[in-house]
Amino acid sequence: MRGVTVGVVLIAIASLALGATACDTGGTNEKYQDQRKSAVKERATTFSRAESIAPTPKTVNFPLRKALVEFTERQDLLNHPWFVYILADTGNIIGYYVARTVPVNACNFLSSTEVVDSGESGKVVLTAPSLDGIFYGGAGASSGCDAWFFFDSATNALIQIRGVNFFTSDQPLRVNADPIRVKGK
Repeated sequence: MRGVTVGVVLIAIASLALGATACDTGGTNEKYQDQRKSAVKERATTFSRAESIAPTPKTVNFPLRKALVEFTERQDLLNHPWFVYILADTGNIIGYYVARTVPVNACNFLSSTEVVDSGESGKVVLTAPSLDGIFYGGAGASSGCDAWFFFDSATNALIQIRGVNFFTSDQPLRVNADPIRVKGK
């Protein structure tokens, strides 16, 4: 038992000696620390000068926050038409749909698409099936999802668009564009 303890001590001493000889004894670490402290002090001094010339404003109106509130409230309205303008590759308007909502990204889901499995190797995040019984993505896959859908206001037809440039408005715009209508049943 004593031989094991002596061996462990000898290994520890050898590790410390090797570490000490591997360290830079020329004061590089201290020099780096001094440079860092000096740089931090200079940035603080510069910021103080900048703040005295251009102080942080005391915001009172919050127009951007108010815009986000109104944006959210408009999204929450029922029976409110949205005009979905479809653009050609040239940027010209091809036409527009009147939808019940703004286009919704088809990669949005009503439930989590991940499940945490606590197995023998620890916790692992796995892909869970969506509510339609299909697994999407998986293995950490992520990419932009350029698939959108909405429902036609007049007919309730499901419209799916992919790889199409579009923009929306909650009021019809004064542009030269014809409505794209769903053929009735």
